[in-house]
Amino acid sequence: MVLKNGRLNRGRLARGQFSGYLADMLTTKRDASLFALLHKYDVPGPRYTSYPTVPIWSDQVGPADFEKNLLAVSGSEPLSLYFHLPFCEKLCHFCGCMKVITSDHSRSRTYVDVLLKEMDTVFAKLGHSKKHISQIHLGGGSPNFLQPDELSQLMQKVRQECVILPGAEMAIEMHPRTTTPAFADRLKKEGFNRVSLGVQDFDETVQRLINRFQTYDMTRDMCVYLRDLGFKQFNFDLIYGLPGQTMATFENTLKQTLTLKPDRLAVYSYAHVPWVSPVQRSFKDEDIPSPETKLKLFQMAYAFFLDKGYQAIGMDHFALETDDLFKAKTDASVHRNFMGYSTRAEAHQIGFGVSAISYVNGQYFQNEKLLGAYQTLAGTGALMTHRGCLLSRDDQIRRELITQLMCHMHVDVRAFEKDFAIHFADYFRDDLRLLTDFVADGLLTLTPDHLTVVGFGHLFLRNMAMCFDRHLETIRKQAKNPVFSRTV
Repeated sequence: MVLKNGRLNRGRLARGQFSGYLADMLTTKRDASLFALLHKYDVPGPRYTSYPTVPIWSDQVGPADFEKNLLAVSGSEPLSLYFHLPFCEKLCHFCGCMKVITSDHSRSRTYVDVLLKEMDTVFAKLGHSKKHISQIHLGGGSPNFLQPDELSQLMQKVRQECVILPGAEMAIEMHPRTTTPAFADRLKKEGFNRVSLGVQDFDETVQRLINRFQTYDMTRDMCVYLRDLGFKQFNFDLIYGLPGQTMATFENTLKQTLTLKPDRLAVYSYAHVPWVSPVQRSFKDEDIPSPETKLKLFQMAYAFFLDKGYQAIGMDHFALETDDLFKAKTDASVHRNFMGYSTRAEAHQIGFGVSAISYVNGQYFQNEKLLGAYQTLAGTGALMTHRGCLLSRDDQIRRELITQLMCHMHVDVRAFEKDFAIHFADYFRDDLRLLTDFVADGLLTLTPDHLTVVGFGHLFLRNMAMCFDRHLETIRKQAKNPVFSRTV
């Protein structure tokens, strides 16, 4: 077999034979078995960017709870700041994120003013003369919707209140089509060092269906411009399972992506959730790849990037060995948050902006989800917390176990018992019974000392995590509509 235990045996793959290898790979008996597993485990389930997952969060958790936890942060503890900038000029029809579609760029002026007020409120609660920042991330929406001077205003406020630590990651998500040279210039001046570009797919048919138009040349030119400015760290997002995708067109996207030399890639599964994002109803059933084709698309991306020197991180990320995400994997500090797999696990994560999420002192807090309510509340000087989750001891134990599964694909049972003063087999007796099929299917090994994901088990990490989710059945019973996307 060319693929052994989910890893590519490069010795069997001669130079220039990749396309032929794919054709062979996708018709083997092993792949027939994988398709059977796909159908078996392809069920709705959480992505586990948090635990407990968002549907169990409560609006009984509010500003007072957030304030209490902010006050408990010591001055020496690092912070990771996330700014949610929701504006986009056009609606991408695949997107299920919180966004505001507008071509009126004056709206960002008001929004930045509100962000500055929120920063004053939050930093005052932290109470330290200078906060230590190990990570800054601007997400969206399309953060490059801001004007350069608005970006500088945000960063000026950060520097007034905080010390940006040496080696801090300063990242921003950008749309290649709408980013201007002036904005890129300002990014460099403000000290940003990582750029995340939304590629998704370069094929014209796919782009027409999803209403997102950016040519390969446009993306390449933006990368060249940014590299000429001195940027060296690049993330790309790709999505498999998009309407209109075929094996041939997605393979071409992978090849084009490689020419742009990203350090890190996220290859996400398209989440078809029209009950959350009604614009997805614009897709016809025949536009969307079948479950079998969707698996083949990911198999192709997985094999392609491993063959080209990238290392797999969790279930859907890839990184070069020189990238910080791979280093975080090797030292077991990689973690998951609402941006997927990430670094700087030790930092308290504080979110600013509409619907932004914070994770402080092991508790979750989410800002007001509606833009109008968020902007009105900012004027009062109050914290923006709309809902959240205060974790019980059981939640904390299960969160750590799910994190280890999702991030490290391994749990050292004896170390886990020591950390939480529990007997693993007794505490998780009912949950461990649910893993029987994964063991029988060659996706997981389970001994008294270790729980380890093996083979193609990385494709089913969400399913494995669901076995330990104590709230999942409650969410299902209370739901009037589907809650989660499908796991594969």
